[in-house]
Amino acid sequence: MLTKTPFLAGFSALLCGRSKRKMQEVLSGERQAICQRSPDGLCQQLRSEISPQLLSEHRTTERNRVYPNEVTFWAFLSQVFSEDASCARAVARVQQWMRSKKLPLPSSSTSSYSQARKDIPVKMLQEVNRSLCRQLDRALSEEDLWRGFRVRAVDGTSAQMPDTEENQQEYPQPESQASGCGFPVIKLVGLIDLSHGGLRDFSSGKVESGELRGFDQLEAYLGEGDLLAADRLYSSYEGVARLKQKGVQFVGRNHQARKMDFRKGRKIGPNERIQVWKKPRQQPALSRLSPQEWEQLPEKMEMRIIRTKGLDREGKTRVRYVVTTLLDASKYPWEEVASLYLHRWEIELRFRDIKTTMGMEMLRTKSPAMVRKEVLMHMIAYNVVRLLMLKAGKVHGINHRRLSFKGVIQLLQESRIGFEKALGKPRLMEAEKRNLWVRIAERVVVERPGRAEPRKKKRRPKSYGWLQKPRHSFFEHFRNENPPRKILDEVA
Repeated sequence: MLTKTPFLAGFSALLCGRSKRKMQEVLSGERQAICQRSPDGLCQQLRSEISPQLLSEHRTTERNRVYPNEVTFWAFLSQVFSEDASCARAVARVQQWMRSKKLPLPSSSTSSYSQARKDIPVKMLQEVNRSLCRQLDRALSEEDLWRGFRVRAVDGTSAQMPDTEENQQEYPQPESQASGCGFPVIKLVGLIDLSHGGLRDFSSGKVESGELRGFDQLEAYLGEGDLLAADRLYSSYEGVARLKQKGVQFVGRNHQARKMDFRKGRKIGPNERIQVWKKPRQQPALSRLSPQEWEQLPEKMEMRIIRTKGLDREGKTRVRYVVTTLLDASKYPWEEVASLYLHRWEIELRFRDIKTTMGMEMLRTKSPAMVRKEVLMHMIAYNVVRLLMLKAGKVHGINHRRLSFKGVIQLLQESRIGFEKALGKPRLMEAEKRNLWVRIAERVVVERPGRAEPRKKKRRPKSYGWLQKPRHSFFEHFRNENPPRKILDEVA
């Protein structure tokens, strides 16, 4: 007779035994165990930042497929972190991982994996990115804010993608390039929190679409207690007035179309003035407001003008006029406000981390839907690295802004084996996590104040001419009708 415990041998298993599980429950448990792991231990590294439960809530695959949504997600994220972001390497990584788990190996063909990437729901990627942004916000304290404000920056950038017919139709190449000689370009406008460096979102559009049109899609993320640092494009009367209606403060340079006379206005210091901006008599042709919304804007508003000097890109000293809605000179000293505008340049550095360090400058997917998913995945990878930097800085008392972004990616790649070996061993897993924090805290970038590098390249390009017409026309022209024999191939 089967018993549950040797101390109560007289009780039947019908009373104390464990009921037989259904085969569906067994398969479901196996699938869940598989999905909570990832190739090279990446899932275990980022388990605290990207919860497996969050992925399972938004999955669409119910059958025990070779590439369920969770496995595909981690393989896709590994591609973003890897310098060789090919699908073939991602498949090879999944094959090696499944072999170590004694699971049936998938085919070496990338078609199944590519189809699995297409099946990843966009909602899953969006929810993961929102979760990372919420974690970044919660990790900040009041001391990390500038005088109680959460400082954000906005700017535009672009990325290229493969020259396919679908991509050209959705995101056409610049009109200045000949047909078939350029690449489709997607215009991106990003909103970044300068306190922790997290990327809130990207708005996308065609290359000829205006940057302000993209900002309209991001304006919903701004609210009371935020301060926007932006360039002169955003310092129009309409733009500043719209922000003030939402309770958002503004710091930026004077718009190029507005003539600046520093002698006018109420003097509050040698380098400060309070001037009154009047609403234009006619609504601008490029206005993004309806006539009713334009009428609701205030007829005038006070702006604080700050005169400061600094070096331009050529190393010459120039006078800059910074405009802001922060009117209290005693509460917000002009030196700090002027320095705050200089921090706007950090968004260019964050774009460099995403585009150059992580390789988003040239996207790899061949359809517009996958291009948007690839951009989302780069946002997730970027935000998870910023979250790791923030956590490591908090634990070891180091300014997270001085930590190396590239160094964290290198650590993630090199420490995966240790996390994979620690699977199922809580103490060893905790030790690996503490070691990761220590290694991240060691990657401190030395501060070099006042450093400015020219936007010039030293390495010369290859001496090849530019493609002046579609490549296939060259292929047809130079094709050899009688190609030479390859003897070694025939022998093999």
